[in-house]
Amino acid sequence: MKKLTLLLLFVLSAFFLLSCKKSALYEEKVTFLNANWAFENKIVMFSADMKGSEKPYTIIIELDLIGVPNVDKINAVFTMTTPKGGKTMKSVVFNFQNPQEPYIIKNSKEKTYRLTVYPKKYFPETGTYTFEVNQLSHKADNYGIRSLKLRIEKAKE
Repeated sequence: MKKLTLLLLFVLSAFFLLSCKKSALYEEKVTFLNANWAFENKIVMFSADMKGSEKPYTIIIELDLIGVPNVDKINAVFTMTTPKGGKTMKSVVFNFQNPQEPYIIKNSKEKTYRLTVYPKKYFPETGTYTFEVNQLSHKADNYGIRSLKLRIEKAKE
């Protein structure tokens, strides 16, 4: 009986932890050849079918890095276009020397740069939203950047 109670407590605890974990409403990754966010990949586009909601969402960009990028920072413009064509633009800076959020360390040579673009963004319309990250780097090659991921998750209440 005691083993059954312990097992039940373990299962309930695991269920609680998993249900509290943030799950992405949308997540997509673009991988760059030779870990190089090069000029020909200057603009990265995503599109997501969203259901209109009065609740806010968090929009996050993650860059998977290998080693140390060959640039200290990359300036970019993040653009969100609604299904009806309305646009929201925001300047973002990927500052590898002084990131806004702590790195997610994978191992000694790999880490993830996480940047919250909008902590609370609303999607009032149902339909396809497009998202664009336009890097404004003055270098043709930006080595050390393996991929760019767009993630949309429920905002903290």
